[in-house]
Amino acid sequence: KEGRVLKIQSSQEEESLVQKSAPILPPRIAIVFGLLNIAPGLGTLLAAQTLLCGKSCSFESRLNGYIIGILAACIQFCASPVLIGWFWSIMHGVYLIRKSNEAQANKQLRKLSKRKTLE
Repeated sequence: KEGRVLKIQSSQEEESLVQKSAPILPPRIAIVFGLLNIAPGLGTLLAAQTLLCGKSCSFESRLNGYIIGILAACIQFCASPVLIGWFWSIMHGVYLIRKSNEAQANKQLRKLSKRKTLE
């Protein structure tokens, strides 16, 4: 048998539709929205509104992200009596924070690499 070599092309995980709709926010604002998701769907709803104010998401179209974010917030709220919506809301709040922190770290890495190329 011959050995096979596998190459890792990307270490980035695949985002779900709802995760793609999460806006890229400054980390402090993401923390506020994440905490607001303790009330099922509230942080998700407010975060979706930022897409109308110019923030970006993983979708090419902010409108797609906005619509999916609003639907996700409504489903989180409606499913909260059976606890599924509450858990989903909390996990989405955590994802908002994580996505914002990753975006900030990537921005800092780009700045550092740009400085090094200029030197």
